[in-house]
Amino acid sequence: MSILTDNTKRPSLPTDAPRSGQPAGTRTTTVLTSDCEFKGALAFSGELELHGRLEGTIESEGGALTVGEQALIKAEIKVNDVLIYGKVQGNIYATGRIELRGKAEVYGDLHSNRLAMDDGVVFVGRSNALNGKAQPASDFSKMFTRLGTVAKTNSTPVASSNSIAKSSAD
Repeated sequence: MSILTDNTKRPSLPTDAPRSGQPAGTRTTTVLTSDCEFKGALAFSGELELHGRLEGTIESEGGALTVGEQALIKAEIKVNDVLIYGKVQGNIYATGRIELRGKAEVYGDLHSNRLAMDDGVVFVGRSNALNGKAQPASDFSKMFTRLGTVAKTNSTPVASSNSIAKSSAD
């Protein structure tokens, strides 16, 4: 089992440049297997597949994260795209898309412009659009056209119609 603890300040993320000996235009995929445990801040470029346990933070500028079926993640995640098959506890910020697939379990808020979710996944939290500007609140005050005008004008016509009904019944 691999255990790595990193409490130091991490350097800024490198651009998604190819490593030496790697053809231009290809992305590297880093795999952390199921026997791997990690605690701390994890930054990556390219693609990352997590199949083990991780507690802390996960960040990538333009990277894609895949959380495998056996993975247990307790972290705040900030990536471009994320595909989740395992269990995640924490908020997820994706500039691209979030996909919850298979038997995924997510406990936390999702912030992304695109969200896909299979039947049978567990999601406990809120989903928010992340488009760089604040969303205007929906205005449902004009939903009832007839009731809205009566309620806004004055409640006295309703009261006077009741008093008229009483006086005509006498």
